[in-house]
Amino acid sequence: MKKKLSVFIVLATVIFFPFAVLSVQRDKGVRSLSSSPVSQGENRICDSFGKDSSIIGTQPVLLVANKHSNTLSYIDPVAFRVIETIPTGPNPHEITVTPDQRFAYLSSYEPPGNTISVIDLVKRKQIKQISTGTYGRIHGAAMALDGKHAYFTAGQSGFVVEIDTKTNEVTRAIPTHGKISHMVYVSPDGKYLYTANIVSENISVIDRITGKLITQIPCGPGCEGMAFTPDGKYIWVANQTAGTITIVDIAGYKPVETFECKGMPVRIRFTSDGKLALVAGWVKEGTLTVIDVATRKELKRIRVGDYAIGVELAPDEKFAFVGCEDAMDAQVLPDGTEKMKPGKDDSHGIHVIDMKTLSVTTIIKSGLGPDPMVLWHPPAHIE
Repeated sequence: MKKKLSVFIVLATVIFFPFAVLSVQRDKGVRSLSSSPVSQGENRICDSFGKDSSIIGTQPVLLVANKHSNTLSYIDPVAFRVIETIPTGPNPHEITVTPDQRFAYLSSYEPPGNTISVIDLVKRKQIKQISTGTYGRIHGAAMALDGKHAYFTAGQSGFVVEIDTKTNEVTRAIPTHGKISHMVYVSPDGKYLYTANIVSENISVIDRITGKLITQIPCGPGCEGMAFTPDGKYIWVANQTAGTITIVDIAGYKPVETFECKGMPVRIRFTSDGKLALVAGWVKEGTLTVIDVATRKELKRIRVGDYAIGVELAPDEKFAFVGCEDAMDAQVLPDGTEKMKPGKDDSHGIHVIDMKTLSVTTIIKSGLGPDPMVLWHPPAHIE
């Protein structure tokens, strides 16, 4: 009987001991992770940057292109910290992301500015630089709703360059019929391209499929940044030289109102409920102006980095992020081109605005010239 009991104990030890050890190791791992000062939200983001993981993550990440550092930063929009920064092509000025959230396309603006960087967002590396040939000073960036084509302004030449996102090749160049077409947007229904033409002081509306000009809408001197209202009925146009904003009725293709917004308004970002408009001021002492959309009244003007430009909101919209030019001097010349003397010292950084108090709560340093920014929603799975 004693011999049988001894055999049973030995067998039980051999069978169950490895599982007990594994369980202890797992428990230690969990305790170690939870005892870290990093929050659970941060852990999910950090885990999404693990090697060779087929599950990428669930938390949105703020993408910011640092145009004077030639880099792209992945930023935790909750903990306000840089997760990783990767190299890009030269002088990345605007960002557009494919609907499946796999790839980002970054325009290259600094002369000759005839390339577009393609970034694999999941693998976190540049996979191609697309040559646009004779079409240079690539700036504005937009994506078709189906993700099959990306669009970029070749500002000085008055064309929009179309990229096939499957082959990553130029498929055509579409004339805007405007002078210095700086920004491009795809209409909410996906049918049209809108370009802001700085020198001709108007917006071109172009049939995206045929490439034909539908109409041109008068705005104001230096019209550049644009944003569609969340209800899709209007587009607000920032006339930076005039210090005004023009509201355009999309259905009627006509301006319905122009109101004052001092301080070179250059970018506009609406809150999802459409109640507030956040306007970056591209002046030496940069500002973020918060406007009540219903009344067009300025609620507050917040001092941020010099020559403020890119604007984005946190996923819950409790915070706003404002980039800056990081320039010692910057101006728009009469021909619509930018004259700039980039700074070489420490960046003014991305200013984080508390949307409740409308005040700066912290500053994130990602690189020189943190300008274009967009929320990236990492795909849950990669096919």
